[in-house]
Amino acid sequence: MSTIFLSQGIGILLIIIGLSFATERKMVMVIFEEFFNRRALTYMWGLITLAISIVLVLTHNIWSGTAEIAITILAWYLFFEALIYVFLPQKYLHNIFRWLQKKIVYYPVAFAFLLVGFYLFCSGFSIF
Repeated sequence: MSTIFLSQGIGILLIIIGLSFATERKMVMVIFEEFFNRRALTYMWGLITLAISIVLVLTHNIWSGTAEIAITILAWYLFFEALIYVFLPQKYLHNIFRWLQKKIVYYPVAFAFLLVGFYLFCSGFSIF
């Protein structure tokens, strides 16, 4: 997959996620609570994310160029996050949810989604 295509798609996705996180915190927290309290759901999401991340890592493991490195790091991050969802016991997943509930963690995560999404969007559509 080309870096431009991935930058465009992932950039748009991360901007949408970041905006929804920033504007709909209560709704997102309800969704996260349901997600982290249902082991079958976290396990299945982990498998889906694992499949996607493996494809990304195998097709776009490029460590030169800023946008390329950003996508590669995101792919590897998704891979390790998927492993956490698949293998981590439920009580530890619940601890992650409690950590995400803190506004001092939640809003910087939303900002990071927006920042990386904006960078990839601009890079993918050659706005810089």
